Amino acid sequence: MPIHQRFRLGSIVKSLAVQYDANGQLYSDLTDIQDLFSDVTTALRLKVDGVNLSFLKDEQGKRYEPKRIAHYPDDIIDIVPCVPTNAPLDPPLGLGEKTMHHSGLSTQRRPTQSPSISNIEHTVSTLSLQSCSSDLGRLPASTNAMTASKFLLASLVSTLVSNASGILHLQQQVTQLDNTGSVQHLQLMERIAQMIQHQNELLKSQNDLLHEQANAKARDEKVLAELEAVKLRDLEMHRLQKQTVDRLIVAQQRIDALLVQNYELHEYPIPRLFVILPDSYESWDPRSFLKERFRLFFLCECSEDCGQGTSQGTTSGQLAITAADALVAPIRARNRIHLAKHEGYELSRPTEFFERYGLYVLGMLRILKHCLAVATVAAPVVALVDNSIKDVMDGVKSISESTMKAVDMSINFLEQELDEGSVSDALAGTRSDGKDADDIFKSLAALEGADLRRLDTFLRNNDRDKILGNLYRTTTEEGHVKWVCFEHYQEKYRASSLASFVQSVEVTGGSYDPHFRSVTIDLSSATAAKDFFKRLTTQATAVDNLDVTLSWDFGSADLVNLVDMVAKSNIKSITLDLQDDPTSNSALAAFRPGKGRYHSLLGLLANKNLRRLQLSNLRQLGTRTSNLPSSVVAPWMQGFHFHGQVNDEGRDRLTNILSLCPNLVDLRLSGSLSERNEMDLGLHLQIFASKKLQRLHVMGWYRHWREIPEEYTWWEGMPLRELVCNVGALHNSCVERCIWRSRIVLEVLVLSDDYFNATPIDLSPKTGGFSDGLSFSRLTHLNLHVKLADESLEFLSSTLPRLNLVHFGCDRTTESLLRHVNLASLKSLSLDKILPDNFSLLRKAIQGLGGECQIEFLNVSVANQVYEDLSDILGMLRLKRLYLSHVYARAMISLFKHLNLSNLQTVSVFESNYSSEAGAVLAQRRKEECAVHFVVQLDPCSWSMYTTPDGDGNAVRTWTGRALPVSSFEYQVQNKEGKRNRNFQFLQTILPEYSY
Repeated sequence: MPIHQRFRLGSIVKSLAVQYDANGQLYSDLTDIQDLFSDVTTALRLKVDGVNLSFLKDEQGKRYEPKRIAHYPDDIIDIVPCVPTNAPLDPPLGLGEKTMHHSGLSTQRRPTQSPSISNIEHTVSTLSLQSCSSDLGRLPASTNAMTASKFLLASLVSTLVSNASGILHLQQQVTQLDNTGSVQHLQLMERIAQMIQHQNELLKSQNDLLHEQANAKARDEKVLAELEAVKLRDLEMHRLQKQTVDRLIVAQQRIDALLVQNYELHEYPIPRLFVILPDSYESWDPRSFLKERFRLFFLCECSEDCGQGTSQGTTSGQLAITAADALVAPIRARNRIHLAKHEGYELSRPTEFFERYGLYVLGMLRILKHCLAVATVAAPVVALVDNSIKDVMDGVKSISESTMKAVDMSINFLEQELDEGSVSDALAGTRSDGKDADDIFKSLAALEGADLRRLDTFLRNNDRDKILGNLYRTTTEEGHVKWVCFEHYQEKYRASSLASFVQSVEVTGGSYDPHFRSVTIDLSSATAAKDFFKRLTTQATAVDNLDVTLSWDFGSADLVNLVDMVAKSNIKSITLDLQDDPTSNSALAAFRPGKGRYHSLLGLLANKNLRRLQLSNLRQLGTRTSNLPSSVVAPWMQGFHFHGQVNDEGRDRLTNILSLCPNLVDLRLSGSLSERNEMDLGLHLQIFASKKLQRLHVMGWYRHWREIPEEYTWWEGMPLRELVCNVGALHNSCVERCIWRSRIVLEVLVLSDDYFNATPIDLSPKTGGFSDGLSFSRLTHLNLHVKLADESLEFLSSTLPRLNLVHFGCDRTTESLLRHVNLASLKSLSLDKILPDNFSLLRKAIQGLGGECQIEFLNVSVANQVYEDLSDILGMLRLKRLYLSHVYARAMISLFKHLNLSNLQTVSVFESNYSSEAGAVLAQRRKEECAVHFVVQLDPCSWSMYTTPDGDGNAVRTWTGRALPVSSFEYQVQNKEGKRNRNFQFLQTILPEYSY
C-alpha cells in the first residue's frame, strides 16, 4: 500500500497519497486536498489535535506554490472550512464589495465554477419558514400548556438551526457570483434579508415561550406547595383525630375501671386466696381429723406488676379459680403468690367448712405446693410460730420443707375426705405434674362476695382490729381489687407514687433521670415550690439527686421550707440555683429588706443525709448569712460547690463553711471571669488544709499577694485525682507541688491563665529517680491554657505519646504538645488561638486515622485564617457539640457548609459574626441531614449580629426582646458571663460526673 496521509472532514475520513520533494521529504499538496473534498468551496484550515498547521516554505522563506503541508504518518489531519465570523443579521451596505473581495480571493486560489441562479433560488425555496401558528395547529386539544410550550420551543429551535445553516450556505454561494449576475445577486440579498428578519421573529417567539414556560413552572411549584400544605393539614387532622380516639379509649378504660372497682370493693371485702393447714403437723393423726385443729392462712395476691405501680392487664398467666357454687370473674394473680406473714386463724366448724370450701382449698393447696416446689415464693414458717429466732435463721430451705410437709398433709387429707368424683371433675387440671403454675390456675375461679362474707363466720379468733392476715387491699388501673402483703404493698405504693411524682415534674418542665436517680426542675413561684417539695418528701423516696432553680423573688420563709423538706427526703446531693440579682451590691444588701435571708441555707449542713451541696448564682453570701458556731461540724459532707460573687465578708463565710466540713472529698469554687473573686491567704490556707480532698476546682478567682508567709503549713493530705484551676488564684508553688505529689493518681489536670500570669508553671521532675512509666499514667483529661517552662514542655512531649487521653486542650503557648497526643483515644479537643500550621497537621492526622477518630466535642477559637483546613476537619468528625469563637461571617458560612450534622446536637457561638446567611445554611442542611434535636447557642455579641425582618420588612435586632426567628432548630441566648467563661462552660460538658 503506498504511503498516504489521512484527512478528516466532519465524520468523513479519506486517504491521499503523499509526494516526494527534491530532498526526498514527504508532503501533501493543498490542491489535491481540495480536489479530494470537492464539497468544500471556501478556504480551509488544517489542524492536528487542535493545532493549526503551517504551509511549507522554500530556502528563501517563501511558501511553495501550490501550497504544501508536511507529512504526519501517525495522525489524522482535520479539515476546517473557513466561515466568516462577523456575518451580520441584517445585510450591510458594503456587502457587494465584500462579496467581490472574497470572490476574488477564492478565484486567485483555485478557479471555480460559479453556481447558477436557479440552483441558488432552489436552495432559498427549500428553507423552512414555518410559523408558530402552524405548530400550534398541530397540537392535540388535550395537551396542557406546559407540554405545548415545550413542543413549540423544540420546533422553534429546529427552525432556527435549519435557517441558520441555509443562510450560511446562501452566503457562501452569493460570494461566488460574478459581476454579470448583479440583478440576481440583489434579489438573493433581499431574500436573505427577509429570512434573517423572519429568524429574528422566531427568536423573539422563542424568548416569549421561555418566559411563559418559566411562569408555568412557577405556577406548578405554587400548586405543589399548596398540595404539600394540604397534605400537612390532613396529617395534622389525622393526628388530632387519633389523639381524640385515644383519649376516648382512655376515658372508657377509666370508666370501666371505676365500674369494676366499685363492684369488687363491695364483693371482695376480705382476701379471696386462702388455704388451711394443720395446727401441728408433727402430731397429726388423719384418722381423727375431727379432733385435730386447723388454721386458715391468707395468701398474698402479688403478681409481676406489684413493683411497677401499674397493672399490665389480663395475660395468659392469670388465675381462673372455680368456686364450688358458681363461676365468677377470674382473679388477677400470678405464680408469685405466697403465704402472708401471719399466725393464721383457727377454724371453728371444720366439717361444715370443708363441705363448703373443700374443693376450693384443695385447688389452692396444689397451687401453693407447685410454687414451693419450683422455689418461686419464700414461704414463712407454718405451725412453728413460737419457734426461736435461731430456727428462722436456719435458712429458706428448712422453712420451705416444713411448709411443704404441712401442705402435703392437707392435700392428702382433703383428697381422702372429699368425694372423688367431684374432685376429679372440678380439679382435674390442678395437678402440678409437668405443668406450669399458670396452667394450674386455669382450672379454678374465685369466690364471690357472699361466700367471702360467710367465710368470716368460720374463723374462731376474729380480728377485732380487722387485720385480715396482715394483708392490704389495693386496686389496679383496671379497677381490680388485690390483697397483698405489707412488703408488696410498699413496693407498689413506692412505684405508683414515683410515677405520679415524675408526671408532676414533667408537667412543670422538669426532668427525671432514673439512671442517676436525679430530678432537675425550675420553680417559678412559692406555690409551685411548696407543692413540689411536699411531693418530694411523700412520693419520691427513690430520688437521690436534686437540681432546683428558684426563679422567683423568694423570701427567707421559702428557704426555710426548702431546708426542712430536703431534711425529710432522701436527697443526698442538692444543687441550688438562686438566680440572684446581679445588680445588687454589698452596701444596698446591708439595708434592704431580706438581710440574713440566706442564713437558713446553711442549715443544709446539718442534714446528715446530705453528701453534696452546691450553691450557684448567689451574691452577698456574707451580708445575708452569719458565721456558724465551731460546734456545728458536718463530717458527713463530702462535696461542696460554690458558684457566685463574694466580697470580703462572703470570702470569710466560705472559709468558715470549709472549716466545718473536715471530710470534703470534692471542693469547687468558681465565679465569673469578668468580675472575679479575690483569694485571700485565709481561704487559701483552708483549701489546702482539707486532708481528704481528692477533687479541687478553683476558677474565676485571683490573688494580689505573691509570696507565702514562712509560717504557712503545707497540706499533707491525699494526692488529688482532679485539679482544675486558674493559676492566678492559687500560688504557683502550691500548684506545682500539688501536681507533682499527685502525679501517680492524677486523672484530670486543667490549668488556665485568665489573668496573664508572667511566671511559667514548671511540671518537670524536681528530683531524680522518678519512674516515667508511672508519672501521669492515669491521666485522662489534660487542658493546658497556661505558660509552661521549657523543661515542662520537653517532659510532657516525651510523656504524652504513651497516654490514652480522653480530652486534650492547648493554646498558643502549649500548641507544640498537640503533635505528641494520641488522637485515636481522644473524644474531646480544645484549641485556643493556635497557629494555622497545626490545623493542617491536625487535618492530616485525622485523615490518617481512616475514619476511626472518636472526637465528639470540639472547642475552637479564631478560625478565620484556617477555615479551609478546619472545614475539612469538621466534615470528617462526627461531633455532638461544637464551640466556635471569634469567627468572621465568611469563615462561619464555609464551616457550616462542610460541618458534619449526622450526630451534632449543639453549636455554641461566642463573639462571632453569626449572619443570617450562616443561619440559612444551617437551617437548610438541618432539614436534609440532621434528625436529632438541634440547638444553636449564641452569646449576646453574636446574637446581636443575627437580624430578622419585622412585620414592615425592616431589619431589627432580635436579641433586644423580640420573638426568636422562625427556624428548623432551636436558638438559645446565653448570659453575659459566656463571653469569658467559654472554656469553662466547655469543660463542664466533658469533665467526669459523680453521684453520691
